[in-house]
Formats: sequence, C-alpha cells, structure tokens
Amino acid sequence: MEAPAPRIGGTSALPAAASASTAAADWAKREAELRRREEALAQREQSVQQQEAALRAHGLHPPNWPPFYPLIYHDIDQEVPESSRVVVTKIYNYWLSTVVALLINAVACLAILASHSTTTGGTDFGGALIYSATITALSFFAWYRPVYTAFAKDSSLFFYIFLLFEGLHILFAAYMTVGLPGSGSAGLINLLSVLTDGKYVAAAFCILATGAWAFDALFGFWLWVEVNAHVKRGGHSLDSARAQAVQMGVLGSAA
Repeated sequence: MEAPAPRIGGTSALPAAASASTAAADWAKREAELRRREEALAQREQSVQQQEAALRAHGLHPPNWPPFYPLIYHDIDQEVPESSRVVVTKIYNYWLSTVVALLINAVACLAILASHSTTTGGTDFGGALIYSATITALSFFAWYRPVYTAFAKDSSLFFYIFLLFEGLHILFAAYMTVGLPGSGSAGLINLLSVLTDGKYVAAAFCILATGAWAFDALFGFWLWVEVNAHVKRGGHSLDSARAQAVQMGVLGSAA
C-alpha cells in the first residue's frame, strides 16, 4: 500500500485564519458603531448646551430644582449678588429646617395617636399630615421664593411680600410650639399631656417637635429682623413696592 500523502501545513491553518479575519471584521464594526453613538451623544449634548445658552441669553434658565423633579430654576450663586448670598443661603436652610420640623411634628403626632394618651390623637395626626403638605409648598412660594427674587432683583415688592408672609409664618410656628390638643401640633401642651400619662416614647418625640417649632419661630424672627434692616438700608419703601406692583400689573395686562 502507498503511504498517504503528507498534509501541507498551510492548508490546515486556513480555517483559523478565516475565523480570525471574521472576528477582526466584527470588532471593527463594533468600534465603528460605538464611535457613531459617541458622536451622536456629543452632538445631542452640544445641542442641549446651545439651547440652554440661548435661553440664558434671553434671561431664561432651564429648571433645575428640586433635583429629583425639576420645576423651577434655583441657583443662589448665579442669580443672587455676592454680597447677599450668605443671607439668602441662611433663609434657604431655614426653609429646609421648616420642612424637617413639619416631618418631626407628623411623626410625634403619630406617636401621640399610638400611645392613646389623648382623645385628639387622630385629629392631631391628620392635621400634621395636612400641614406637612400645605405648609411645605406655601412657605416656599409665599416667603422663600419672594425673598430669593427680592435679593436677586433688588425688588421692593418682593421684599415686602417676604416680610408679610414670613411674619405670618413666625406666628404659625409660635402657635405650633404651644401644641393645643387637636391643633395638629405635638407642641408643649400635648407634650405635658403625654408626660403626665407616662408615655415617655411619645414624650420624646414631642420634645423634638416642640424644640423644632421653637427654633423655627425664633430663627425666623431673627431672619425677619435681618431682612427688614436690609430693606431700610437699601431705601426700599411701601411706596416703591406699590409702584412696582402697579408696573407689573400694567405689563401683565399689556402682555
């Protein structure tokens, strides 16, 4: 018998070479697709930046607050003059502390309800929940946003809006500090009630709520005095505020 012919070394390497060529081609396609996507993303980012720049050129800004669901534009460093940023930042932090006080108060009222130490626990807890939603929104738009705008634009009208509604808020915080049964507050009177009944866990939460409301009233009054002094130093008056209100009304009706 004849021996089989020897295989040529190059012939056995052809399938491997073809596979390597195919893999290289696939990799090149993937790289090209990745580059195409990166270029498209860069173009979209550039387009967004151009749109934002166009808005800013017309005095408009894209919403950025609150961060989890932007509805309005809020940037103290960009919109408020440097000389007023410290006080505006303090007022913003004060507004945040008001939100915290509302949440602490709701938890304390829940503790009162769970302790069964008063007959108004359900009313207090329901009122606390309503306050948590309504006062959070009202305080932001009634006095924080106006004072932010007042310092940003040096507006007499918005300064006096702040002084009015922050004054009302201080009275509200003082009322919540008292803690009348059925008022939606876990303040002082409700605190004494649960302490007398020996409900110490509920009392601990009520102490936190009472302290939070007392701080809210006192710090709010201090900020009110500081802003009022700024208003007087800046030459703002009720007459200038009324003039701005009339001007805004005229511009609004013209639009």
